[in-house]
Amino acid sequence: MKLNTYSIIAVCKETGCMGGAAASCFPGLGAFSPYIRLSRGVIASQGWVNPFLNEEVMGRIERGESAESALHQALQEDKGAQLRQISVVDYKGNTAAFTGSENDPVKLHVRGDGYVIAGNILTGKDVIYEMEKAFLNSKGPLADRLMSAMLAADRCVGDRRGKQAAVIRVDKVQGFPYIDFRVDDDPNAVMKLNEIYEKNKQHIFDTYDEWVENVRQGIKG
Repeated sequence: MKLNTYSIIAVCKETGCMGGAAASCFPGLGAFSPYIRLSRGVIASQGWVNPFLNEEVMGRIERGESAESALHQALQEDKGAQLRQISVVDYKGNTAAFTGSENDPVKLHVRGDGYVIAGNILTGKDVIYEMEKAFLNSKGPLADRLMSAMLAADRCVGDRRGKQAAVIRVDKVQGFPYIDFRVDDDPNAVMKLNEIYEKNKQHIFDTYDEWVENVRQGIKG
């Protein structure tokens, strides 16, 4: 299955949050990516996606391998590796990324401290560079910074085929949904996603910690 045109994944070392955002011409991409396991890492899979890679990489990280080692070893066992574009950030903020030669151009990825941005079938390399600039220059919660990157890509058009779906997800406490919004079928998917996020984020920020604490106290009691 060929999906995800551009994505960003990142961890926040201050809060422990892990998250990612992506957009594609393929509908419903949020069902596949980003793939998050708190205390392990976050993965974005693109190109011709192999979901088994996510499990393999996460399993290796759980067993103590770094993001770089986990991804390298997993790809060695994948006969279709050159069709993949996959990004990994582990819980320590270490990064790894691979863009196979058989992905459609324009294709590239960039890595930084605690984040990876990647894309294929792009209108130009500026999509990725503008995403990185927006992410690094924005302030506030991780979700705000991820959305800033997505909007920057959207201003560059991004996917040369157009967009149909977009997703943003950030996990904070295992088992308690935090930021998880997606648009599955809309020609203005990124802008629609931003509308949903902006409309609802403050309520989540204001009530989330209290909700988690109340539930935990109930379980303990």
